[in-house]
Amino acid sequence: MNENDDIKENSKKPESPETKGEQAEREKAQLLEEPIKVKDIVYMTILSLESKAWAYLDLVAHPETQKHQKDTKEAKAAIDTIDALYKTIEAELDPAEKKDIQLRLTNLRLNFVKK
Repeated sequence: MNENDDIKENSKKPESPETKGEQAEREKAQLLEEPIKVKDIVYMTILSLESKAWAYLDLVAHPETQKHQKDTKEAKAAIDTIDALYKTIEAELDPAEKKDIQLRLTNLRLNFVKK
């Protein structure tokens, strides 16, 4: 161990119980009252697939690369997957959520036909 290591070792302060208590409270505050429903995860997945479909229709840049790349096969796969996921959770959605997904699908399909 050299002199710098000794300084680093001595400069480390042990955490006080108050700091640990505050950390525990923060962690507790981050916990949810109940687990996330599968419906909500599927809904978020639909939104992710929608952005991929727009990118593969070459109407926006791909989020990962910031480049334009058209691939209608990938766009169709995303649109078809959104439709399948929607049908899986449709019964659990409220009318506003149903309308939202249906509108998203309609817009994607119309743009797919144009491409």
